[in-house]
Amino acid sequence: MTDRGVAYCGLAPGVRLLDVGCGTGAAVHHLRRHHGLTAMGIDRSAVLLEDGTRSHGALPLVQGRAEALPVGDGRVQAVLCECVLSLCPDPLCTLGETLRVLQPGGYLVLTDVYARGPSAPAEKTGRSNVSCCLQGAVDRNTLETRVTGAGFDLLLWEDHSLLLKHLAAQLVWTYGSLDAFWSAVYGPDAPAAAHDGGAGGCCRPGYCLLVAQKPGTG
Repeated sequence: MTDRGVAYCGLAPGVRLLDVGCGTGAAVHHLRRHHGLTAMGIDRSAVLLEDGTRSHGALPLVQGRAEALPVGDGRVQAVLCECVLSLCPDPLCTLGETLRVLQPGGYLVLTDVYARGPSAPAEKTGRSNVSCCLQGAVDRNTLETRVTGAGFDLLLWEDHSLLLKHLAAQLVWTYGSLDAFWSAVYGPDAPAAAHDGGAGGCCRPGYCLLVAQKPGTG
């Protein structure tokens, strides 16, 4: 899906791209090596960034928060946000920061889980002190409204929920069950949403690719 987003936007070698919530920097490494992009990453976890340095060597990865990106206005031509917005405590703030750091005409490539049906009210989503992207899943209309409300022009929406089924099958094969996987990841504090299908159990989780553009010309 990362490659699909890059291809759709027509990002040429040398384009400055920021991966928000880059984790260990796997996507940054991939985009620099296989697409020639000037990719850099930001993540709030120092542990993940250190793991990335050990795994991929020296990469332009810095510690920071999606709600306060340590990047100047209009400094990048594309932003990648993979399975991050649903984890953010303030998605609208994150989208606003994304818009700020993009140059006019720049692209947002967003992949995330979403609720394939009406979103559950926040007080019913079974939130705990453990972050889980399923807990922050919202329906397509809500996600699109957030993106356009932040000032973006929506260009593309694609459903890739089949990839979730493939992932679930791989996890069951490896761990014996999805419950065993969540327990291995979170221990006894595994979020309720991880076990009940996400978004408080109100609907089936889906997976999407969304591409949006900052108005104007660079």
